[in-house]
Amino acid sequence: MHLIDTKWFDSLISGSKSCLIGVSGGVDSMVLLHWLAQVKDSLSVPIRVMHVNHGIHPDNKKWADMVDMTCTNLGLKCEIKEVNIFSYGKNVEFAAREARYTEFCKSGADTLILAHHMNDQIETFFLKLFRGSGIRGLKSMPISVPCWKDETIKVIRPLLNVTRSTVEAYAALYDIKYCEDPSNADRKYDRNYIRHEIWPVINNRFDIADINIAKSIDLLGEAWELTTILADQDLKHCTSDGGTLDWIKIKPLGMLRVKNLILHILSVHQVYGYSIGHIEQFSHGLVSATLDSKNELSLRGFRMYKHGKKIIIEN
Repeated sequence: MHLIDTKWFDSLISGSKSCLIGVSGGVDSMVLLHWLAQVKDSLSVPIRVMHVNHGIHPDNKKWADMVDMTCTNLGLKCEIKEVNIFSYGKNVEFAAREARYTEFCKSGADTLILAHHMNDQIETFFLKLFRGSGIRGLKSMPISVPCWKDETIKVIRPLLNVTRSTVEAYAALYDIKYCEDPSNADRKYDRNYIRHEIWPVINNRFDIADINIAKSIDLLGEAWELTTILADQDLKHCTSDGGTLDWIKIKPLGMLRVKNLILHILSVHQVYGYSIGHIEQFSHGLVSATLDSKNELSLRGFRMYKHGKKIIIEN
């Protein structure tokens, strides 16, 4: 059964020294693990396996043992990491993610392989949509991207073009054992509510809704790339020799391009968690400003302000 094109996957990991697949024990990661075991000898980079035991559920140890035994049967060595998520904060979801990625990043691998599939992507899209995200958020998860915790590590998600039904069919075909996390059925979590309450209604009404939404997400990714290219060009055009921005060159760009430029600057400086209303207000202020106007954007650990013809960035 076809799951992923081997040559395409090998091109994703090309140039890596060590690849690590994070295996939770769920159906998606166990399917990807099985597929990797079948093609590992034809890949240009060796594959390692890691399972992180969060210690949240009473059956976590059984899940770890199942992953370990499966790896042994597949001829792969598995690293089992036990973590105390409560040292990372009281929010269980956040703490588990932080603990998991900490172990991934400490592994020594420069490429991390994760098993998010197309329906995970769609759920992410809806979460971003309901939170009022722009293009940057709506483009959801890229197939290949620097890791948010350590940008020297590349994260790849080779199943993003594969539907959940295909993953489940692969598991059934090869009789792949996997665990069901009972928390995945808890509707109090937004992602689970989308999965169990919203998505079935959409899927019953619209044929191949998953494939078509995935196409739209890809188009949003292209739109994001174009806005990034434009912002980078504007940044180069408006940057003076001293490193400050030239307000005289920024003002004629107009509101939309100035806003896009500022959002790009914030991304370059890794500034997140701001109000888009503040960005729009500052952008409008720069476009409508006079030479003597004083305009300022102050965020946590970041300041951007106009002083005469110069716009100065402090971070």
